[in-house]
Amino acid sequence: MLENKTQYSDKINELLSEMPEFISDFIYNFGRVENYATKLEYCRDIKVYLEFITNYLPKYCDKDIKELTIDDVANIEILDINRFLTTLSGNHKETTVKRKRASLSSMYGFFVATGKMPRNPIAATKTIKIPNKDVIYLTNKEQSTLLDTVRHGTNLHDSVAKVHYIYADRDSAMFILLLDTGLRVSEMLGTDIIDYNLDDCSVVVNRKGGDTQIIYYSDECRDYLDVYFTSQKAKNGLSANNLKYPAFTTSTGKRLGVRAVEMLVKKYVTACLPEKARIISPHKLRSSFAMSFYAASDKDILLLKKKMNHKSIQTTNIYAKASDSAMKDSRSILQGLR
Repeated sequence: MLENKTQYSDKINELLSEMPEFISDFIYNFGRVENYATKLEYCRDIKVYLEFITNYLPKYCDKDIKELTIDDVANIEILDINRFLTTLSGNHKETTVKRKRASLSSMYGFFVATGKMPRNPIAATKTIKIPNKDVIYLTNKEQSTLLDTVRHGTNLHDSVAKVHYIYADRDSAMFILLLDTGLRVSEMLGTDIIDYNLDDCSVVVNRKGGDTQIIYYSDECRDYLDVYFTSQKAKNGLSANNLKYPAFTTSTGKRLGVRAVEMLVKKYVTACLPEKARIISPHKLRSSFAMSFYAASDKDILLLKKKMNHKSIQTTNIYAKASDSAMKDSRSILQGLR
């Protein structure tokens, strides 16, 4: 897993060195400059596309991908792009194929906008339809059950329960923060103690995509954070002047990793909701927040979009549809009770 911009940049430059120069124009001039993870995905997707052109289209088989010109790429037939997408469909999930198609559309769109290509052939290719999936989440009651186990060690095996007190404050603060805010685990783990303002129940978070956003949490969450941070400050000798210290750490003081949180979720859910142990992940805690918030906010989908930090309302709409469907199902349940 790439950890910083330098590593992303090195890998991007390595891939660009294997492709025509005009691809660099797109990568370094399109979209958010600081979003190196996205640029790396663009590079990978475009390289796969260029390799298809030189390997499978007779007109270009005598060329290396570095020898392709911008006119060559501009003149690829729509039928050939559909062949490329069909080939991908045989080896990848629909979501992956859709993302790769979007990468190519962004590239062609950039060159059309800058006057270097006359048309965007992707616009006429077949769209990739993603089948609707059920949203997996914890109900409010199940969230309460989970938090009870995290706080008190309820139903944990004896050997685990004996040492639960060591982690109870940290895990309680962490789980209620996730369920209170809908933060991605990586976003939460990237915070430092100094980022939290307990007076107004807020935290400054670097969101996915590079945005910085102030996120608010409940008074209850603030109380758990206060207890945990107070113990962290005492344990590590932290003063008001040196609070740039990871908010959530291992017992040795290292910043907690995403994989560790995944294991914690599995441990606690297995203990209190064993029937859901195989389907609840940290991301499903984010889904749980979304479903609860959408209902509590009187179905304010635009506010939910902002809270979830979604770029597209279509992504947020998944939760709206799931919530509306759940409400419809509850109607039939009530009818059955009469």
